[in-house]
Amino acid sequence: MFRNASLPALTIAAVTFGSLMVNAVIVETVFARKGLGRMTQTAINTLDLPLVQGIVVFVAAAFALINLVVDLVYPLLDPRLRATLAVAGGRGTR
Repeated sequence: MFRNASLPALTIAAVTFGSLMVNAVIVETVFARKGLGRMTQTAINTLDLPLVQGIVVFVAAAFALINLVVDLVYPLLDPRLRATLAVAGGRGTR
């Protein structure tokens, strides 16, 4: 049961990471904490464009990397996906 239930939970956890990074700006501002969200807000307020671009690239790369890892873990959790990938890989493209 764990393997079947873990796939949707893993997908939601990976997608939630993006929302977590977006909401960091709000949470860190409200609670006066230092972090990536607060640094983003300060960079936007001071018009520090290279820093804003760097933060956006970092968050996008982290999001893509996390989703890649999740996609690579899927066949390990569900053997049916391994069988499907093996069959699809042997057919070639149509």
